[in-house]
Amino acid sequence: MSKVKDGYLEPGPNWVVQTIASDLNNVVERVGRKEFLAEYLANANAIFSNDNLNKIEAIYGTRYREALEDILYRMENGTNRIQGSSRIVNGFTEWINASVGAIMFVNIRSALLQTISMVNFINWSDNNVFKAAAAYANQPQFWKDFAMIYNSDQLKQRRKGIRIDVSASELTKTFAEGGTTLLDKTQALLRYLLEKGFTPTQLADSFAIAMGGAPFYRNRFNTYKKQGLSDAQAKEKAMLDFQEIAEETQQSSREDLISQQQASVLGRLILAFQNVTMQMTRLTVKAVSDLVNRRGDWKTNVSKIVYYGAVQNIIFGSLQNALAFVMWGDEEEDEEMIKDKTTRVANGVLDSFLRGTGIYGAMVSTLKNVILQTKAQIEAGFGKRDFSKIAVDAVNLSPPIGSKVRKIVSSAKTIAYNKGISKEIGFRIENPILVAAATAVEALTNIPLGRLVNKANNVEEAITGNHKLWQRVALIMGWDRWSLGVKDEELEQAKKDAKETRDSRRKKEKQQEQRKQEEDKRKKGIKKVRCSGINSSGKRCGLTTETTAKTWKCFHHATFKDGMDRDGDGKKEYRCTAKKSNGQRCKNKTENKNKRCYAHQ
Repeated sequence: MSKVKDGYLEPGPNWVVQTIASDLNNVVERVGRKEFLAEYLANANAIFSNDNLNKIEAIYGTRYREALEDILYRMENGTNRIQGSSRIVNGFTEWINASVGAIMFVNIRSALLQTISMVNFINWSDNNVFKAAAAYANQPQFWKDFAMIYNSDQLKQRRKGIRIDVSASELTKTFAEGGTTLLDKTQALLRYLLEKGFTPTQLADSFAIAMGGAPFYRNRFNTYKKQGLSDAQAKEKAMLDFQEIAEETQQSSREDLISQQQASVLGRLILAFQNVTMQMTRLTVKAVSDLVNRRGDWKTNVSKIVYYGAVQNIIFGSLQNALAFVMWGDEEEDEEMIKDKTTRVANGVLDSFLRGTGIYGAMVSTLKNVILQTKAQIEAGFGKRDFSKIAVDAVNLSPPIGSKVRKIVSSAKTIAYNKGISKEIGFRIENPILVAAATAVEALTNIPLGRLVNKANNVEEAITGNHKLWQRVALIMGWDRWSLGVKDEELEQAKKDAKETRDSRRKKEKQQEQRKQEEDKRKKGIKKVRCSGINSSGKRCGLTTETTAKTWKCFHHATFKDGMDRDGDGKKEYRCTAKKSNGQRCKNKTENKNKRCYAHQ
């Protein structure tokens, strides 16, 4: 079964806690790999000998040599990750990888966005727009080529091994190398579920490659046939050309297409989800270099710079932020909403470019977002400021960790902002407490409960809510309600009911407090008494107070003598010594030392 000449591989130091499945995985990845790549390894060792590496280092520098040796190591050993000796660091890295899996679990929106990459196979020569259209038009041949590519070893490997993203590809490997303890099996089960959650993205990835690759393959096959190659030779060369373009332009975790930064532990924390952006940036930089140095066709280089440097990011950002859906709406949309989404798309395009340059670009991107968020919160109105958003943007230097922090903050805010709503809405999928709990569990354990609850909410709202057709479709496909400007009518009604309940409860509590105070006053003999003094018009003073005394005189009619301290504040009171305009003495009382009231200062 192992196909090893010696019968089985030699047990390693961890063999006692491994399984037959992990042994067979080791046979393929370690023993078989060196056998299959024997010719490549011999050539690589001859070309990149120590003397040649010293020459390369002398010309290009130490860092260049380090990156080159890292690539050669990864290609020889079939790994994108250099496993450290620290159990804690390795465990934390696995937790981060599983976080990526939770984010991508049954991510239909990601799958849909994946399909835009089918245009990556268009060029200015044998597979230009017109020739690709002609290949599509030949439906019998097109579907034969589509099926051949879709079922090729390359796409089968991408689907089975998730050879799309660095973090995602490790889920499969870790599962295959799982241990035997209960904890190991529990973690393996979680990884298995998360791996299966990638299925929509995997299928869409294969669909996009086969859909865009089929006309490319057929047109390239015809090109080689015109050059005089046999059918077998033309097929082999066309397939190799297709594979190279697919790996260069699609998300790939192939060992020679991953940078030194991506393969590092730090890269897994900071450059998660950046495989495609880094590949696009590399293609853009290479096209600029080729254009400056007059290599290749200038039209191809310019088109790569425009498409990979801007157009694809703009299309992706527009779809991700639902701007395209808003623009395609069947009614005039809110201009402020479109302006806000346009700003977000522009900022996202810049972020993609910066993060595509690597760790330092990600740091610049994070600093920019922190500054913008700080400015936005300072300018926000009183009571609307939320400085926690600044901290979340700072932590988002690492997207997986940032995602966890956002989920925890979101869970806390959901509970805080929805007091009383749970009782009004009852045990329903829209219940904010359920949403908050599921989100918190997902953040801490990587079990994608939050995504499942949100998806159920989206589907329920798409079916029962009063929304436009494009909004219903977008909800089912995975866009969040906030991006689409959609509100859950039942949840909004529950909020109104909860507010009315709170107001009614406060009013009732206030009435009860007033009755209690009145009862306490009655027991103490406190009652309302009217001033017994007579004012200048000869009528009784209308001022009142609450006291246990039978009679009472107000401040104006109470007995007064200069030097009294009627309010007990330690300051003596005097009648103002100044005279009014009619020559009579002022009657105002004052505590000023000069014995003059405020009107005669």
